[in-house]
Amino acid sequence: MDGIFKHNVVNLVISTLAILCAYCIELGGVLFWFGGLLVIPAIAVWFQFKFALGCFKLRLSVAVAPWLVLCLSGLLWASKASHDGQRAMNMLFFEMPLYSILIGALVVTTRFIYKKFRERS
Repeated sequence: MDGIFKHNVVNLVISTLAILCAYCIELGGVLFWFGGLLVIPAIAVWFQFKFALGCFKLRLSVAVAPWLVLCLSGLLWASKASHDGQRAMNMLFFEMPLYSILIGALVVTTRFIYKKFRERS
């Protein structure tokens, strides 16, 4: 169990740092305007799930956790904006990855269930 925990922690740290670095260098703004915030998080959830170890729930939580932390902290920060237009734009900026995460999690879950079903038959 120690190896699984260590591997998943490394996965979480690397993915969280990559996400934060991308947002710090304003890559999120570019992706926002070109629709990348609807695609990149779903692909990242797929790969993070693929390289995580453990049971399904653990792997899915490792894949989704860094994105949820970023989006929820961003949504809390955006909700405190004083101007309505700025608040709406900031909320949309952090809602888009949430939708992508949901789609990625649904695809990963569907594929996982399909693989289990094929193994049984």
